[in-house]
Amino acid sequence: MNPRFTTWFLVALMSGASFSADLIWVEGEDASSKNMRRHGWYDSVKKTELSGQEWLSHFGGNQSPVATFEFSASEEGEHTLWLRANPVGSAMSIRVNNADWQAVSFQAKEQQLNIASDAKPDLRFVAWVKFGGVPLKQGSNTLDVRFESKNNRHGGLDCFVLSRELFFPQGSLKPGEKTGLAEPGMWAFEPDRDTFDPEALLDLSHLNEKPAGKHGYVRRSADGADFVDGAGKPIRFWAVNTTVHRRDEMAAIKEHARWLAKRGVNMVRHHGHLAPKGNRIDEVDQSDIEAAWRLVAAMKAQGIYVTLSPYWAVSVKYNRRWGLKDPGGENLTGLLFFDRDLQRAYKNWLRKLLLPTNPHTGIPLANDPTLAIFQIQNEDSLLFWTEQSIQGEQRIELGRRFGQWLQKKHGSVAQATMAWGGATRVKGDDFDAGIVMPHTIYHLTQDQRGPMAKRLDDQLAFYTELMATFNADIASFLKNELGYKGLVNAGNWRTASQAKLLDAERLSYAVNDVVGINRYYTGKHENPSEKRKSGYLISPGDAFSSESVLRKPASFPLALRQVHGRPMIISESAWVPPLKHQSEGPFLVAAYGAMTGFDVFYWFSTGDIGYGPPMGKWQLSTPAQLGMFPAAALMFRRGDIRKAEPSLVEYRSAEDIWSRRAPLLAEQAGFDPNRDTRPPADEADATRAGSITPLAYLTGPVEVAFGKGETQVADLRDLIATSSKTVTSATRELTWDYGLGVCRLNTPKAQGATGFLATAGEVQLDDITIDCENEYATILAVAMDDQTLAQSKKILIQVGTTARPYGWRTSGASNGTRRIEQIGSSPWNLDETRVTVSIRNAGLRRVVTLDANGVPTGEQRLASGETFVVKLPPDALYVVVTN
Repeated sequence: MNPRFTTWFLVALMSGASFSADLIWVEGEDASSKNMRRHGWYDSVKKTELSGQEWLSHFGGNQSPVATFEFSASEEGEHTLWLRANPVGSAMSIRVNNADWQAVSFQAKEQQLNIASDAKPDLRFVAWVKFGGVPLKQGSNTLDVRFESKNNRHGGLDCFVLSRELFFPQGSLKPGEKTGLAEPGMWAFEPDRDTFDPEALLDLSHLNEKPAGKHGYVRRSADGADFVDGAGKPIRFWAVNTTVHRRDEMAAIKEHARWLAKRGVNMVRHHGHLAPKGNRIDEVDQSDIEAAWRLVAAMKAQGIYVTLSPYWAVSVKYNRRWGLKDPGGENLTGLLFFDRDLQRAYKNWLRKLLLPTNPHTGIPLANDPTLAIFQIQNEDSLLFWTEQSIQGEQRIELGRRFGQWLQKKHGSVAQATMAWGGATRVKGDDFDAGIVMPHTIYHLTQDQRGPMAKRLDDQLAFYTELMATFNADIASFLKNELGYKGLVNAGNWRTASQAKLLDAERLSYAVNDVVGINRYYTGKHENPSEKRKSGYLISPGDAFSSESVLRKPASFPLALRQVHGRPMIISESAWVPPLKHQSEGPFLVAAYGAMTGFDVFYWFSTGDIGYGPPMGKWQLSTPAQLGMFPAAALMFRRGDIRKAEPSLVEYRSAEDIWSRRAPLLAEQAGFDPNRDTRPPADEADATRAGSITPLAYLTGPVEVAFGKGETQVADLRDLIATSSKTVTSATRELTWDYGLGVCRLNTPKAQGATGFLATAGEVQLDDITIDCENEYATILAVAMDDQTLAQSKKILIQVGTTARPYGWRTSGASNGTRRIEQIGSSPWNLDETRVTVSIRNAGLRRVVTLDANGVPTGEQRLASGETFVVKLPPDALYVVVTN
């Protein structure tokens, strides 16, 4: 008896031309014959995440079980085979029409999902994997699947797909399929794959000049503080981190690029791992190079620039065969700043990355203006806690280098001790041999006196100079030896004490073009039994807090001290799940980024072709974050929000920095309990007498200038009202009410509000009024025709509520946290919108509801008048009001 199989009509888009193809979809449970042994634990999975609510599975024994499937093909020829199977610790083979067995590789899996009913991260996962081309006959065919895993021959197959044309997986759903699963008061977010319909009313790709770098390299502006394009025109970037380059199929990467461009993205960050995998330090990871080449080519075509970050010391494990001195630890944190052998190897890796011709563009990356920013390294510093992991031969080498530095500054180590007011000893010191061992970073976070303080002053100056020298050397290598003409960013990390050490860190970055940091907004999230697990997984039993940043303004990621005269970037950030209040993020980043002159905020992270299924720890491709891009990206990139004059420009001398004197306004570390092993040092000394409130970050730019000069402090008394808990920007266009948890934006071209709007009551702005019954929501109205809202003939209204997986359940826990009882499953559920927007614009006539891809789904005519009242649909992110 033949199993049931389905042929679906697949619509896809490639190079601007649409096509259709028969797609064969076969369920795993529909094998015509099988000898599987099912197991209660292995089969205890979330069936709602499986196509057809079931799968083919096996667990137990030493013999490899086989399942046979029978199906029909309408055409003879090669079809591409995709399998949705368990990739974890798995081994399986397939054969078609009794040909030879071929092993399935799970190395390049996509959309991996934990389907264990208890959400434990064990063996119970599914993912899509592309096997490749297989020949089919017209008519009847067979496909055999054999599970071969060493662990009980375990295996699971949800379904497989055979297609003659492109296929892009969308979880368990067949093309065009919907579940409609939604909790009461919520709606199921199940967008179709974007076919880039020319009838779409929401498509921001026209903002991107194509190809990226059409007029040359992105440069710094005349004053050095901002970006201009190759023609000298000011340019702003709306950016994401992407992992799509890990796919080997260019069509998928191209579609991802087009999808992002449509939603307002014009910069992506490639976070790579260039270090060699083999036993020779001069062997480069060629797969990572090829991934970068693919990414740059695909983004270039869509007018999207690339930031390239090729190296992360945490991910590089020490290999004795490389010939490096033993660092005494498992990875290479800190070593790149001073180990000359590693520096030579790093430069060799960059030659192999940047100099060969990119086969997808015909030019090397070094000569491609699409590559706008080169980030030397990710999240490493000699001023962070990982400095203490440098031990063994490497710490002795660091001591030798410190001794040489002291001899250069003071004439000799003996004279250095005299300058300190006496010798202070550290284990390993050998002054006669010129070795002066650095104190561990902990000592630099503490108040010190006497000779110890003076010695630490010199150590901080030495560490800063060491990092700055390396950063300058790599920039010179890139530009002078490799011919790279783009911008360089040293790094993006923080320090063990922001008050005492951050200015030194930033000073070491300032030798390059761009200053950076990584900083997330997140609440508490803890796994009660396995602490590290919450850093990468959301599990039942986890405790989490979900407070909106609107009530914690000091934790706002853009509460930053920008370096005067340098563009500044946050190269990784997000409102990190399982936070409930996320739709505020893009609104606040766009509004305050523009008002403070902040340059690039890279959202972290997505590799999905479209939206992803719920819920990943570092997931960006959600309706509450990425779905809120279009209106935010448009108003930010177009310049709808005015930049304020600085609230503070603080000059910091070398003496201030080396003596670790706290600034007038320190910057929070943005401690993330999910990724840090320990909190930052006590920041109680972050401010000193006469200091400025952190609320100043919400009034205008806060800048630090290195060198001598007169510190400038604006009068903020009429902007900050602690009695009412409100802060107004110096431009008067933004008001942050941290008591209510509400922010209002009021500019001629963009107006809206975010936060706990039901409590706030009616929000009156110049041209719109918002009446919101939702406890929490984000509403943005932006003119799409670059007119004022009062005169515009096409206005986008974007609405975000809260998003949770279907079946998500939590209960109260201690200390104001919630405990996850059930993770739930697809699809995303969003709170139904209960919002009315009144617009004072006499030229408007129609309200058009859009789907998640910007395509019209319904229309309502408005009665003529001076003010139009629009009741937003309960189940849409976007509405366009037009003439």
